[in-house]
Formats: sequence, C-alpha cells, structure tokens
Amino acid sequence: MRTLTWTPDAPPAERLRALTAEAATPGILVVRFRDAVASGALPWESVEPWLRSRAVTVADVGGRLAGGALEVVLCSDLIFVRDGASLDLPALDSPPGAGLLWAAVRAGHGALARVLLDGGSMSAQEAVQVGLAHQLVVADADLPLPDPVSIAALTAARDLMRSRADGSAGRALELATFRLLFAAGDPEEGARAFLERRAPRFEAEPGSGRGRGE
Repeated sequence: MRTLTWTPDAPPAERLRALTAEAATPGILVVRFRDAVASGALPWESVEPWLRSRAVTVADVGGRLAGGALEVVLCSDLIFVRDGASLDLPALDSPPGAGLLWAAVRAGHGALARVLLDGGSMSAQEAVQVGLAHQLVVADADLPLPDPVSIAALTAARDLMRSRADGSAGRALELATFRLLFAAGDPEEGARAFLERRAPRFEAEPGSGRGRGE
C-alpha cells in the first residue's frame, strides 16, 4: 500500500498526471486530500486515464475540496471522507467538469440531481448519503482498508466495481472474474489461513519484496 498527498499549490492537471503515473503499478494507492480549493475543472483527457489505473485508487478527504481536486477525489475507486470535510460543488451558473458529471452518474440519480440542480457546499455526511463518497471516517482514525491484502482479489473487485455491464453481460463478467480469482490461488491461501488462525500470506505487491511464505 502506498500513500501520497495531493499538493494544493501545484496545478491540478500536472498533479493528476503524476498521480496517474504512480497508479500504473497494481496495489492500493491512497491519496490524502486536505483543503484543496483551486477553482476550475479538469479536461476529460486528464481525468480519463485516472479511471483506468492499474492500482485501486483511494481518496482520503479532509477539509474543503473544490475544482480539479474534487474531480480527482470523486473519480477514485474508493472515497473516504473525514468528519468535518466538505465538497464545494460548482455554482448553478458554472458548468460542472466532466469528471464531476461522470462521478455523479456513477453515484445515481440523487447525486446527479444534487450536482446539477443545487450546487453549493456538501457535507461529508451528505456525500455518503447520496453515494458520491463510500464511507465517513473519524478525523484521526485509520482508513478501513485490508492489510494484508490479496492483490488478485483486490484487482477483481476493482474491475467489477468499474464495470458498467449488467444483465447477461454482467453475469458473464462476474463468472469470468470468479474463475480467474480462484486460478490465482489466493482464495485457497485465505481459507487455509483462516483454519490455521494466522494472517494470510498473499503474493506480494510488485516491488514490495514480500511474497508467499514470508
């Protein structure tokens, strides 16, 4: 698991390019956002590669967020908001950025209506209620992320979460993912670790120097 911090004083598009490069490695990439309120939306060509990262992207949000930083947060795979955080949506006379619209559509009709029809500041609690964020976290608490983690299971869950397939196509994708996951061997290790009452030893995240049997 890697943790980086969003630098508020850097241009959002430039900072996002750096984060996208970091997210090219599988695993969990946590990005901490604190009081980033630079105005202006990001172009879609900057946001779209962030949505296709190999890593599972996790946003850890505290303070006020607006503009490009808010788009990066809402286009992450998992979004945790701290007590007291707020998301500053564009005013109704300012068109929302493509990343914000994408995130609102992913969250559902309630979130889309809130973005397009109301604007203004959104509390951390409301962001979770409308589906723009996944979980509210106490200000100084650790994020509820698995450790150790199965990279195979994590990647499978990420791909299913990002997929827009439904119906028969969605069921076929779920079955294929299930088969690939079991072929990786991690479910067997997880079950064995549970029965032996020990921590599982999954394949290491690339570059970590850790692997099975350690």
